[in-house]
Amino acid sequence: GNFVGRIATSNRTYESLYPSVNLKYEVAENKYLRFASSVTQTLPEFKELSPFEYVSPTGRVIKGNPNLEKSEIYNIDLKYEMFPERGQLFSATTFYKQINNPINLIMQRGSSGNFSYFNSGEKASVFGLEFEGKTDVLKNDDDKGILNLTANITKMWFQQDLFEDFQYKGIKESDLQGASDLIINGSIGFNDYKEKPFIATLTGNYSSDKVFALGSPEDQTNSDVFYNDEIIEKGFVTLDLVVSKEIAKNLVLKLVGKNLLNPEIKQTQLIRSLITGIETNETVLSYKKGSQLTLGINYSF
Repeated sequence: GNFVGRIATSNRTYESLYPSVNLKYEVAENKYLRFASSVTQTLPEFKELSPFEYVSPTGRVIKGNPNLEKSEIYNIDLKYEMFPERGQLFSATTFYKQINNPINLIMQRGSSGNFSYFNSGEKASVFGLEFEGKTDVLKNDDDKGILNLTANITKMWFQQDLFEDFQYKGIKESDLQGASDLIINGSIGFNDYKEKPFIATLTGNYSSDKVFALGSPEDQTNSDVFYNDEIIEKGFVTLDLVVSKEIAKNLVLKLVGKNLLNPEIKQTQLIRSLITGIETNETVLSYKKGSQLTLGINYSF
């Protein structure tokens, strides 16, 4: 698919209006209600459009699709937020999105086992709830928060229809590719606010199971028997740490730790036996991203 000497161009022009509205209403002192609505777009990336194959570090071959069309997204958000006192924030948000021409990663039909990007359905919908909180746990004599906590939880429900070319074993709808239905973020921050400050932040994230690639039939006329089921990436937790200490004027010592837990990332798929017809859940890929520790000294002139 990548023969020498091939030259091609791709030119897309999108001309549309994308209106947005933001309204804010003060319910009471330090309590607000916000409403937002907008129309946005998601344009295909270069790697999604380019018709040549890319071999990822995990060995998968992914090829772009020059026939991709942009996605158009209609957004509605309603948010309630309150600020009880200095250093505190609590909010609750509900949101809805309709995505026309959703773009998904799908295994191509045939024996190559390659993946590519397609507008696999007419539309997708997302409904979600988000809760956020921030508060100071400890304060110094100047009423500055030396220890604070921040948390954010998002729960989503989504579905998308599938064109006939992507339907198999009676499946006509799917979850959104690449989207976790539960996301939790949290952080603990410390700042002693001294002449030579010591600052530390520990952040964590959990993302639940998500569809890595949608399934597809191998044979359209026998799609209940010959198909590749969707690949699910199992949920995992990440943990990062940033610590800095000013050791002299304009001189800061900084320690950064990324992906400290180094979780194993597993991708699973239902595999149908052609002999027994029974599906079993198998791990098709397992890997770790690795941890990174960086110690540096920064001097400001």
